[in-house]
Amino acid sequence: MAEYTFRARSLTGETWNGTTEADSAEALEYTLNEKGYFSLSIKQKADGVRLFSMLDKVNKRDLAVFCRQLAVIINSGVTIIEAIDILSKQMSKKIFRDALEAVGDDVQKGKLLSQAMSSFPTIFPEFLRNMIRVGEASGTLDDIMDQMANYYESEDKINRKVKSAMTYPMILGIMTVGVVILLMVMVLPMFSGVLSEMGGEMPGITKVLMSISSFMTANFLYIVFIIVFIIIGITAYGRSDSGRLRFDAIRLKVPVFKNITIKVITSRFARSMGILLKSGLNIINAMDIMSTLIGNRVVEARFVQSSEEVQQGRGISESLVKLEIFPPLLIHMVAVGERTGELDQMLLRTSGFFDDEAEAAISKMTTMIEPAMIVVLAGVIGVILLSIFLPMLSIMNNVT
Repeated sequence: MAEYTFRARSLTGETWNGTTEADSAEALEYTLNEKGYFSLSIKQKADGVRLFSMLDKVNKRDLAVFCRQLAVIINSGVTIIEAIDILSKQMSKKIFRDALEAVGDDVQKGKLLSQAMSSFPTIFPEFLRNMIRVGEASGTLDDIMDQMANYYESEDKINRKVKSAMTYPMILGIMTVGVVILLMVMVLPMFSGVLSEMGGEMPGITKVLMSISSFMTANFLYIVFIIVFIIIGITAYGRSDSGRLRFDAIRLKVPVFKNITIKVITSRFARSMGILLKSGLNIINAMDIMSTLIGNRVVEARFVQSSEEVQQGRGISESLVKLEIFPPLLIHMVAVGERTGELDQMLLRTSGFFDDEAEAAISKMTTMIEPAMIVVLAGVIGVILLSIFLPMLSIMNNVT
C-alpha cells in the first residue's frame, strides 16, 4: 500500500484534507465517495529520491503531445483501447509507457479511462483526469483532449520561457562564484607572499581580503561541504509543504518576481477556468478544481476562501477582488462574463492576452537581471584586483 495526501469536499461544502494509505488513488477516491466526499486532489507521497528521476519525469510537454495524439486518434474513429495501445508503443519515457500499458489493461477490463488513470496520480494530473471524466460523460472526449493539449502546450511554453530567462543569470552567477574562489584561493595567496617580501604598508581592503583568502585556503574542503549541505537543505525544504508555502509567499513579495508570478497566475486562471466552464462543469466544481491549479500555495489558500464565498451566493468577480492578486482587467472581464452568461468564452478569449503579458514580463525580467549580474561580476572582480594592485603601486612609489 502507498501513502497518499488528499483534499476532498462534501456536497454540503465541508473540506477534508488528510493523509492515508490506500492500494491506489482509485481505491482512495472510491473510499471518499462512499463517505460522501468527491476528491479535489490526490497525490502519492514519494518513497524516496530516485537517481536520474528528473530525466524520466513526465512533464507538461509530454502531456501535451499525449493529449494531442489521443484527440486525433479518437477523432479518426479508433476505440479508446486501441488508441492507448498505439500511444503506449511510441512513448520514449519508460515510466509513461508502463503507465499507459497498465491503463490500457484496466480499460480492457471494463474501467473508464479516467478511473484507470487514477492509479497513476503522479503521471496523470487531477485536472486531466477530471476533464477526461467530463468528456466521457458528455461524449466529447476528443474535443476535451484537444483543449487539454492546448492547455498543456501553453503551460509548457510559459515554463520554458521562465527556465530560459533564468538560465543565463544562473550561469553568470556560477561563473562569478567560480572566478571569486579561483582568485581568493589560488591568485591572492601567490601575491600575498610577494607583497610580504617586498615590504610596505598594505591598504585595509588588501588586509581584509588576504585574511579571507587565508581562511578559505585553510578550510576549503569544509567550506565546500557546508555550501553543498546548505544547497541540499534548501532544496529539501523547498519541496516540503512548509517550504513551498514560504517560497511561494516570497515570490509574491519580491518586486522582481512578484510581477511575473501574478501574470502567470492570471494567465493560468483565465485559461484553466475557461476550459473547465466550457466543458460543462458548474461554477462551484470548477472553482474547487481551479484551487489546485493556481501553482502558488498562498494564492490557493485564498482561492479556497473565494470558492466558499461563491458557494454561499456571492458573485465570482466580487470574490476574486478580495484575493488582491488578479488585475482589474481580469476582474472586469469576469464581471462582464457573469452578466452575459458567457464567462467561459470571455475567459478563453482573454487567456491569450494574459499569456502574452506573462511572456513580456519574463522577457523584461531577463533584460533587468542580465546587466545587473554583469555589474556585480565586474564589481567583485574589480575589488579583488584593486586589492592586489594598490599595494604594488604603493611599493613602486616608495621605491621611486
